[in-house]
Amino acid sequence: MTSQKISPSDVPHGEQSFGIRTWQDMFRKLCFELEEFVITRGSDHNLAARGYRALNLAWTAWHLHDWFFESQMDAGDLKLAVVKLVFPSADFEAKKSKRERLALFGEELAARFEALRICRTLATAGKHGKAEHRPMSELRAHEVRPIEWMPPGPNGPIYYDVRILVGNVPWDARDLFVQAIADWRNFFALISEAVPDTQLSV
Repeated sequence: MTSQKISPSDVPHGEQSFGIRTWQDMFRKLCFELEEFVITRGSDHNLAARGYRALNLAWTAWHLHDWFFESQMDAGDLKLAVVKLVFPSADFEAKKSKRERLALFGEELAARFEALRICRTLATAGKHGKAEHRPMSELRAHEVRPIEWMPPGPNGPIYYDVRILVGNVPWDARDLFVQAIADWRNFFALISEAVPDTQLSV
């Protein structure tokens, strides 16, 4: 049996990503995941599940920049000029490839927005296991604790949340991801880009 080769242009956009086609879709996904993270903290009795949900949020929060870059920033010089107003010291024109421009865009985002910088470290940590130099080497994301103000159940704590330590500064995971969404809204406002009207209840 021989397999038929399919060129990328033959695959409709979105059919390899469960219908997610735009950076706006990814932004909605990020907001949805945060709602789920908060709602399920009383039902995720498996501590690992809390970490899984937190890591999923970090992945979405950071990789939103790939989706934005592909659909908007790399669309032409006019859009690039608007983005450069936010990062005036970034020399995008000096980068020869789209991959290099994407990397520079990520560096500039991480330098300007602390929550996105933390999400970048969480989302790309798997690449740094054997690296001599790691971004934000002072970051630790392994603490899952009972929520102090929630009453325990008959068998002990039943509500868990995640703490992320940057040096000696603790971040509640919910607060981190709320700030990451705010950072994205701030960035889009700076370039006059409309964002989906998603109302967070958390």
